[in-house]
Parts: sequence; structure tokens; C-alpha cells
Amino acid sequence: MKDQVRLQFPLHANQFKVWENKSRFRVLVAGRRFGKTTLAITELVLGALCKPDSQLWYVAPSYRQAKMIAWYMLKKILPTQFNPIYNESELTATLHNGSRISLKGTDNRESLLGVGLDGMVIDEFASIHDNWAVWYEILRPMLTDKKGKALFIGTPKGKDSFFELYLQGQKNDPEITSWRFATSDNPFIDKAEIEAARQSMPDRYFKQEYLASFEEYTGLVWPEYSEKQHVIDPIPIEPWWRILTIIDPATSGYTGVLWLGVSDDKIYVIDEFKEMDVRTENVVRAIQDKGYKTDEWYIDPASAARNIIKDGKLYSIYHEYGEYGIYPRPGENDIDAGIERVASYFSQDKLKIFSTCVKTRWELERYHYADRPETLLGSQKPKPYKKDDHLVDLLRYGIMSRPQHPDKEKSKIAPVGSVAWFEEQELATANDWRGKYRRQ
Repeated sequence: MKDQVRLQFPLHANQFKVWENKSRFRVLVAGRRFGKTTLAITELVLGALCKPDSQLWYVAPSYRQAKMIAWYMLKKILPTQFNPIYNESELTATLHNGSRISLKGTDNRESLLGVGLDGMVIDEFASIHDNWAVWYEILRPMLTDKKGKALFIGTPKGKDSFFELYLQGQKNDPEITSWRFATSDNPFIDKAEIEAARQSMPDRYFKQEYLASFEEYTGLVWPEYSEKQHVIDPIPIEPWWRILTIIDPATSGYTGVLWLGVSDDKIYVIDEFKEMDVRTENVVRAIQDKGYKTDEWYIDPASAARNIIKDGKLYSIYHEYGEYGIYPRPGENDIDAGIERVASYFSQDKLKIFSTCVKTRWELERYHYADRPETLLGSQKPKPYKKDDHLVDLLRYGIMSRPQHPDKEKSKIAPVGSVAWFEEQELATANDWRGKYRRQ
């Protein structure tokens, strides 16, 4: 009979709660120094030891981060009795039973393809660029054939996709479970150190980094917006209201439609539509099913680009809607002016959102500025973060495009659908291209 080896792994009680849970997908939100990476490596090592010939990954936001954070810990925790073979260049450890643990970075997506996995740990999920796409398009399919498991770990970075994952795990779904632990939930951390951090750090950062709290985004585009003040239960649409329908079309990706009701003193967001990869005819059908009598139509001005080929000719998305009798005017796309105008409507309490417009409300809570890039000339002007912004863009178009003086406004713009209008769009596109070419 072979000698039995007694193994000991350094998990404290709260780490053990996560490890022993049998859910296929687990989400651990934890403060700094809770022991997330220790749990992650222990999870992979035990998985490799218990199932021969298994394939397991540790996935970090970057390859460099995976090497700096996890490689040393893997070699420290993996028992030497099993004579693991390490490949330093590929960051892999092969065990005596044929199992392999690999460390990966999502900054090199080509390295993430073509392997069926028994399990993975995704570290600092909130810091992975375009994390939903990485998860759904690349990592999740790798678990399919072996019915592999995944453990997401990280510290919060605002109410983002990691926050959405955490909420999913709180809904008593047997397939996904989530936990949230503060740094103080690690019994080996000196409480005096935590208190010293509390005294020295700004409150928001202490809550995020040590209490694992999902704090609101910094740099919100519209901090004037408040659910309590601006969201109302739907009210009857009065017959004298003007109804604006604004469209943000796409041949791939999200198409959005927003309906605004304009009264004498307020604008109401009364309805919404947002779906992925839908054809024009389906969008038109959805618009018709809503049943609103539209007084004015607006559309993303980029829809004038002729990039659809039919019968050997180039057409725009705008042409596509024209085939269904919808001829919108181009929305005003001055981003800075639009942000200011919407902000003033919020601050003056002249803009209300029906509570049924849940996708618009979701975007409003998350619409924030990207980090300011640093250059030799100093920090650049911040721009809105281009993600989850389809409906808020439409809100901007609607607020900016709403004619205050209809006769005056109409005299400035060629009729939509006319030859002059399309010539204006094509000239603007050409001038924009020439400007970019000259700058290079």
C-alpha cells in the first residue's frame, strides 16, 4: 500500500466558505489582503490533484500581472511531493497525474483560445478590459464540453459588470453564488493597520478597497441625476404632448430607440427599446407595436454613412428606414453641448423618466467619464466612457434636437432625405477624413 500524504492548505474560515461551496460559478468580492489569490491558487491546486489530466487556468487582466501575483504563490503552495514540472516561459505547472495549471493574461487574447477546461479562476474581473466579451465570447465556451467551473475574484471598481455578477449570485440561483468580505474578515490582518488606513485614506477609497463596497462611479457625466427626484411612475400621456422618437441604429451591436413626451414645461422619457443585432424590419415592427403617434423623428447622424450594398449600390441605414416610411432628422451630436443641456434639464427638474424605462435608468447610473490620458502637454480633456451609452446618447439627441423655434430651425437644415441633406453629410464626412489625414 502506497504511503498516504497528508496535505495542509492555508485557508482561513471565510476562504473555506467559498472553497467548499458546490455552485458551478462563484463570485468572491473582497477587500485588499483578504487572501483572494491564496484562495485562487489553492482552488486550482486541489482541483488538479483531485482530478487527473485536468486542465485549469488562472486568468488575470495581464500576463505580467499573472506572473507577478500568482506564479510565486503557485510554486509555494503546490506540494513538492508530487514533483511538479514548471515551465517558466509558458507559466505552466504539470503534475504527476497529468493535470496542468496554466497562468494567462487577457491582454493576449490569442493565447486564450482552443482549450477545453475543467475549471478556471478569473482574478480582478473588474479590471479586465471589455470583461463581458472576454467572459462570454472566449472563456465561458471553454468550460462547455467538460462542464467546468469558474471562480471570479476581485475588489470592486464601481457598479460595473463585476457588480452585476455579484447581484446574480445573491438571487438564490443554485448555479451561481456570491460573497462579499471586508479586509477585516481575514483573521490574520492586524486590525490596527486597517484602522490606520481608515484614518489616512479618503472615505470612498477606504470603503472600496477595505470594505469591498461597490461605490458609485467617480466622474459621473450627470451627477445631477437622481432616481428619487427624476424617476416617476408612468402618468397618462396628454393629447397635446409632442412625441419624439429617436433612433440609434446598428447593423451589428445594439440598436436603441427612445420615446420622449414633450409638454410645455417638462420632457418625459416615456418608453425605450434596446436590443442586440436586430434587423431594421424588426426595429420598425417594435416601433409600430409601441403604438405611439410620433410628431418628430430623429436619428444618429452617423446613419447617413453609405455602407450597405444592395444591387451593386451603396445605401445608408437611413435609407433602410426610409423604405418603411420613416424619415428622421439627424440628431444634434455636439457631445459637450448636449451634456450641458441635459444637465440643465436635470438640475431644473424639467426632465422625468418613467420607472418602466429600466435600461435607460441603468445607463444613467453608469454613464461616466473615462480616465484622463496623460500627455506631454498635461492631462487631456475627459470624454464619456464609450460603453453602455446607447440610450443616454439618444437622450442627448432628443434634448438637443428638440426645436425651440420650429420655423427658424427648419430653415437651417436641408429636408431630411433630400439630395441636399445627403450631400451635406457626405461633405462633412469627407472633410473629417481630410482633417484626420492632415494631422497624421
